[in-house]
Amino acid sequence: MKWDIAEFDATCVPVLGKQLGISPFLASLLTMRGFEDPERATAFLNPRLSDFSDPSSLPGVEAAAERLRRAIRDQEKVVIYGDYDVDGITSICLLLTFLKDVGLSASYTVPSRFKDGYGLNMARAAEAVEGGCDLLITVDCGTSSVEEVAYLQENGVDVIITDHHRLQGERPEAVAFLNPHDWPDDDRFSVLAGVGVAFLLVTAVYIRLKRDPEMADRLPSLKGYLDLVTIGTVADMVPLTGVNRSLVVNGLSLLTTTPTRPGVVALKEISGVVDRRVEASSIAFYMAPRLNAAGRLGSAETGVVLLMSSEIGTALKLARQLDQNNKDRRELENRIFDEADHLLEAAFQAGDLNSVVLASPHWHQGVLGIVASRLCEKYHRPTVLCSIEDGVATGSARSIRGFNIAEALEKSEHLLVKHGGHAMAAGLTVEAANIDELRASLDELVATSLDDAELEATLSVDLVVDLAEVTMQTISDLDSLSPFGAGNPEPVLATRSVNVVSSRLVGGGQHLKLVVEQDGRKLEAIGYRMGGCRVSRGDVVDLAYHAEIRTWQGVTSLQLRLRDVVVQGGTT
Repeated sequence: MKWDIAEFDATCVPVLGKQLGISPFLASLLTMRGFEDPERATAFLNPRLSDFSDPSSLPGVEAAAERLRRAIRDQEKVVIYGDYDVDGITSICLLLTFLKDVGLSASYTVPSRFKDGYGLNMARAAEAVEGGCDLLITVDCGTSSVEEVAYLQENGVDVIITDHHRLQGERPEAVAFLNPHDWPDDDRFSVLAGVGVAFLLVTAVYIRLKRDPEMADRLPSLKGYLDLVTIGTVADMVPLTGVNRSLVVNGLSLLTTTPTRPGVVALKEISGVVDRRVEASSIAFYMAPRLNAAGRLGSAETGVVLLMSSEIGTALKLARQLDQNNKDRRELENRIFDEADHLLEAAFQAGDLNSVVLASPHWHQGVLGIVASRLCEKYHRPTVLCSIEDGVATGSARSIRGFNIAEALEKSEHLLVKHGGHAMAAGLTVEAANIDELRASLDELVATSLDDAELEATLSVDLVVDLAEVTMQTISDLDSLSPFGAGNPEPVLATRSVNVVSSRLVGGGQHLKLVVEQDGRKLEAIGYRMGGCRVSRGDVVDLAYHAEIRTWQGVTSLQLRLRDVVVQGGTT
């Protein structure tokens, strides 16, 4: 693996450190991330929710807020239509909860990944019309639903679209269209997930209701909804910068200290994050996969019912069901990964792998995106995985930095039934007979777009430090940069010329456990899924790692969570 060590203007570090009263280590990290200006650095370290104080100036928000306020006043029949992922589920629950809190009982529709596909469709639109719906609000979808929105509007159903996906082609003629990509003059909100856009609508309606003497005293605090906003934002892997950072910092505090929603309490318990601080990683690796599992293997409605539960016993029962769904999902995922990995390894070793395009009638469509991500990470190649049924292959694509998979599929669209997505991830449907041609097309596009260096996996390293510099103060400084995720990755540190005091495999041989030493400073290190690394006692190594606190049997200590190990005089 190639290391890309960040470069930055070190002359800014002492000035920033002095003005903010922070350590040179923290000042260095802020500077290399573009926060050398003291005002911007202070705003980053102390995020506030002021951007949400009045969003009515954004195009579409005022019209949407007024239409929804009227629906609340007149007790109209409102349907929330969402997506089947965590962003969609939490968006649905956010609006349902808010409307319930202000006295309106709304209903919802969450489509099936397998029967309905993504977004609005005519069958579901017809159901809304037949059911007497007055107002339909989309969350995390709707931007591309031109025909469906026209049908609804023509049949007396007003539509408000809240979404964050890019507009491709004609915009639907809805009552209001709320999408950050429609607000180029105000890029503060460009990073929002679908649930963040829904929260903008809630905020705008809240402000109007607050002016009503009959409603003002009945309104709960807007901050009480940030648990849902945070779960959806982190799960959707949007950048945790700007307004998202403000939302998530406040939401994580709520999730840690005062979770009152029985569904969230149950989700935390089944995910094993009850007795510790909830971090973005707690959501990304433990809570969100369980919410996602239902939609991947069956109906995402279970996730909505869980989060809307008012009784803890019911919530725990549903959370256990989702936990079992997640275990089943992992088994499917691991089986498909092993099958695909076996098919790819020889070609990769021979240097004959520009891209990955695989399909099978035995693969479950609901987990292909996860498997594609894992294969993409291992082989550092654009990856397409499909499930074949009745001669048609449906699947997911994932990509690497420098190769826009959505554009690549656009160039291959003569082979496809349909496709859509963005630079790093996409979905597609292709006739099974065209799989080989699609593979050849993608191979050629990769060969002409990327050179050998770009096809080599790269690890971004923030700072090179000595082991003596890794202290509890270091952990505190790192923590002030959290929450970590897309757009704000957890800092990677590197230390060169470290002596290996001991080396062993743990976890059934899957993980590498080291004790390392440099100039008398000893620390433990763990490399998850690095059991194949050949590191022996007495080796001198260069390490890339995350510094963290480990608590085991009541004892707290520093630990290095390894990202890469390079034995001097060789590689691992």
